[in-house]
Amino acid sequence: MATKRRKSSARKKSARSAKKRGSARKAGAKRGRAMRASAGKSRSKKSASRRPAAKKRRSSAKRAAGRTVARVRRVTREVVQQATTAVSAGVETLRDLGENIVDRVRTDLSNRGNPSSS
Repeated sequence: MATKRRKSSARKKSARSAKKRGSARKAGAKRGRAMRASAGKSRSKKSASRRPAAKKRRSSAKRAAGRTVARVRRVTREVVQQATTAVSAGVETLRDLGENIVDRVRTDLSNRGNPSSS
């Protein structure tokens, strides 16, 4: 008696990939027709249409962007450092000014309270 064999998973996968290949063949055939239609074009036009230089431009653009980011980070850090220094100097100046004002007020008050010294 003939028994019905079950398909293994490998066979199922190969069947699926065969279907995919069929659609790939159709796409390839369309592409082949398009290539044959443009076969009359000269070699220089074909190589120009491929534009390998565009990839170089992209990579140089990425490099330039990386350099720009590095420069922005460096400049930002320096600006932050300068701002911190300026704020610290400003705070110290205000403290000195406050101390000077307190000293003047104290001397004025002590001079007013003691009229014989003036």
